[in-house]
Amino acid sequence: MSLSLLERRIEQKIALERNHNLARALPKISERQGVYYKLGDQRVLGFCSNDYLGLAETLRIPNPAECGSTASRLICGNLPAHRALEQRLAHLVGYPDAVLFPSGFQLNTSVPACVVGDGDRVFSDRLNHASIIDGLRLSRSEKTILPHRAAPPEPSASTLSWWFSESAFSMDGDYAPAEKMYRHLNCGGLVYLDEAHSFGLHKNLTWSADHNLRPTLLVGTFGKALGCAGAFVASTNMICEWIRTHSRGIVFSTGTSPLLLAAIDQALSIVTSDEGDELRAHLANNLARLCEGLGLPPRSCPIVPLVVGNNRDALAISRELLERGFHVQAIRPPTVPRGASRLRLTVCATHNPDQIDALTSSLHEVFARRNLELRTTVPNDEPLLS
Repeated sequence: MSLSLLERRIEQKIALERNHNLARALPKISERQGVYYKLGDQRVLGFCSNDYLGLAETLRIPNPAECGSTASRLICGNLPAHRALEQRLAHLVGYPDAVLFPSGFQLNTSVPACVVGDGDRVFSDRLNHASIIDGLRLSRSEKTILPHRAAPPEPSASTLSWWFSESAFSMDGDYAPAEKMYRHLNCGGLVYLDEAHSFGLHKNLTWSADHNLRPTLLVGTFGKALGCAGAFVASTNMICEWIRTHSRGIVFSTGTSPLLLAAIDQALSIVTSDEGDELRAHLANNLARLCEGLGLPPRSCPIVPLVVGNNRDALAISRELLERGFHVQAIRPPTVPRGASRLRLTVCATHNPDQIDALTSSLHEVFARRNLELRTTVPNDEPLLS
């Protein structure tokens, strides 16, 4: 009886989602070859991957490693490879220490509760990733939601003041305000900065280093530009050791697989080499070509949102592009606010000019047929709801 009631409730929720063009399904992807893959039975050209430098298929582990770490790192899963990679990461980003996590989501839902204390003032950007939002909920902190890219009030001398932000925002492709963040740090504030979509795309690896910023806690992930999976947080020795021994995502989770550690290590060698510079240059050229082809201002983030407003149009455009051989997902609430449904284009270093030109030509045709403007902001006639 209880099972049928549960299924009936879920069935009603699914029907409601369908009525509002919000139903979701996992794409059936196979036979991946660079930017091409099969989606069901159709071969498509992908423009929605976070594999910005095209490393996901190129990494090969030369020497087979153990598959599992066997337990949490606090029990018997703490291997020399974990500490070696943490120390390498810390050195590369210019911090005393770093802590590895199996995923960025796990990191962001674990670390805030570990470092934010009762009575701290916590400010979070309105468009922060879901994992940061969930992590702050688990911290049980009283938080203030900031308008996008707004700065917190000046820190108080008697209370810790946290600013939680992404560097490059995952759905909008814009950046945190560097000068405001620098001022917050300089006035004694604390910054938790998630560089998930920036890490590896800069000569110094991070966006913050390019802007002479030193966040209190710096988060980077390996599932985007590095083509792997996993994440790390860098900070002082004391803070990292506290996280390593008290964060629930470390204490109650099996340590990162040594197989993955080897792949991450290899990816780091690539992104910090001349080859990494060449890949970043290719990516910059492709991004410039995409923006020019779409008639958009130049951008430095490879995420290019084309905001259409309502769910129905976003789905229809995505389907039509798929018919033309392009895979570009429609992004709808709750991933983005209501009234801000979009196509989230991403460009990679491994796209070629002909592929980009073919996509931009199709986008112009599809948008023109619906009398829609190619834009990266919310249309004026569609209210933005939270």
